[in-house]
Amino acid sequence: MERPAQEMTAWPPAGRRGALLGRTLLLAVCLAGLGRSAEGTTANGNELALYYTEAKTDTDRRVLKEAAMGKQHFFRYLQVNSLQEGEIDGYPYVYLSMREPSSQMTVSCKVMKSLSLAKLKEDPPTKVGDCVALTGVVSDMDPDQKLIKLNPVIVRFKDRLAPKAGKELLAEVDASAVIYSYTGGKTPVNVTRRDQDLLQREGEITAAQGKDGWVRFLQQEMAKRDKAALAARNKLNIFRRATAPVATNDAAPPPPITEDEE
Repeated sequence: MERPAQEMTAWPPAGRRGALLGRTLLLAVCLAGLGRSAEGTTANGNELALYYTEAKTDTDRRVLKEAAMGKQHFFRYLQVNSLQEGEIDGYPYVYLSMREPSSQMTVSCKVMKSLSLAKLKEDPPTKVGDCVALTGVVSDMDPDQKLIKLNPVIVRFKDRLAPKAGKELLAEVDASAVIYSYTGGKTPVNVTRRDQDLLQREGEITAAQGKDGWVRFLQQEMAKRDKAALAARNKLNIFRRATAPVATNDAAPPPPITEDEE
């Protein structure tokens, strides 16, 4: 049984910006009113940047900033302006400075999680001019510098430069998006875009081995690819140096992330 592909939405078009700006304070009040119940939720980062730049007064910007601080936001279409690799206490990181297209604000962050670093380095490696989508916790907003800082962050996928006309499926930009679910065997199995070529053998395998055989085939083949992907990641410069000093109780650990990526 195949599950419908997931659709994605872009930030509001230019024709709606005036109406959206009129809702700026209402949005901020709603976000602030969520309090602890908002933990774990993810807001639209592109909309936040747009509201912030189009706010008419310092009070509006202050309210928006206070509502956004410390909360996760999902950004798309962030074009890389600069990219720099480095280390903090033996932990590799990649510093990104990016342009948010709807507001022309700069979004900056240090990518430290291993899978996010691997996403940036996967072929072809991310370079200046490319776009990424990421989730990050807002740590600062500066109207004078037109800057939003995020810490910590997770790189979700390599993105397109601008919204697609019409409907967009998540699998079009994210290879980890599920495109097929099979529940006909004893164990449900999901197939991502990465493994969509395996689906060409469904008729063959099902006819020869039955429904459970099809499930076993998918699980075994995807496990092989997972193992190969892990081996490829292990060759990248994304993990802590073996020669790095061992952290003590007094040493500050790497920034936490609200979503497990290991």
